Amino acid sequence: MLFRKFFLRLILFTHMNVEPNLNRSVYTLALEIRNALYGRSPVGISDLDKDRIALVLVDGLGYSLAEKVGIRAEKIHSVFPTITVTVLTTLLTATPPGIHGIMGWRVLNRREGRIDNLLGNQDVELRNLVQAEPYLPRDSVILAPAGRPSSTLFKSLVGNVTAYYSPWDAFTQAKEIAERKNPRFMFIYLPFVDSVSHHFGPYSENTMRTAMEVYRLVETFGRDLSEKYSVVMTADHGHVPIEGNVMIGNDILDHVDLPPFGDHRNLMLMSRRDPSEYLSKYGLITLNREKLKELTGGENVPDYAGVPQDNRLYSYWRDEEEMGYRGSHGGMTREEIEIPLVVWQK
Repeated sequence: MLFRKFFLRLILFTHMNVEPNLNRSVYTLALEIRNALYGRSPVGISDLDKDRIALVLVDGLGYSLAEKVGIRAEKIHSVFPTITVTVLTTLLTATPPGIHGIMGWRVLNRREGRIDNLLGNQDVELRNLVQAEPYLPRDSVILAPAGRPSSTLFKSLVGNVTAYYSPWDAFTQAKEIAERKNPRFMFIYLPFVDSVSHHFGPYSENTMRTAMEVYRLVETFGRDLSEKYSVVMTADHGHVPIEGNVMIGNDILDHVDLPPFGDHRNLMLMSRRDPSEYLSKYGLITLNREKLKELTGGENVPDYAGVPQDNRLYSYWRDEEEMGYRGSHGGMTREEIEIPLVVWQK
């Protein structure tokens, strides 16, 4: 009976969820960018024929949303977990999550023996937690919005960050920097689609209009710089429309060795005991260490992960803002995993 229940849940999981294809993902895109910058052979995900790259990351622009608003793009995959800090670390180090070890905003600090929350915590140095080094040339320029947690993370990982104050300002500054300094690599991080989708849902008029307007700015920038740069636009993840919240009780601590880390759609667990029976009470599928190594491309993974089979948030942490979200991410549905890729170059 227990096997039958597990088998039925596995069928539902594979119907709802998509395993990331690391061979056509933001990880291989990062390898492609690194190889183009340093004159190495391409890996085949996209032909970048310039030795100067401008990478634009539109946070939250899943392929399904891009398709709905008429953006013509190639479809690639994010990585698991589909969390911004995980993808940013992958893109800037050209290593998969199973190597660099950043599995969400809440991370296991093995050196200090605690769980750190990277979101808005300036006391935590991301670089001290990442098991990989950035590959960026010394003259690289990172543009990120002023006063956002992402700016602190970029500074921790790669050093200096150029602040901008609106989407228009971001591209005005980027174009001026390209013309004046001609850096080999520019990275422009745009959080606007993600922010609106969290609060209004991924297919709301608010989010779709934001996606269209942001893309127009990216497209103009791409065309303007395409003679000197390969301009690449992608995303870190898409969103699912949130259909409710599930609170994970403190009794989970009877089944694991440490409190969960990760995020609300990817509960990461360290345990000498298999917590799958406990997690199944919440409808979560349990991924063991071997499966996580396969999905994330390396050994630097937790013992288990709990992954949803639906569009709900699973909260162990009390976070009033996140519990009110109408759109979110972190799991393995098509909407979260599939992302667009567009390249401009002449």
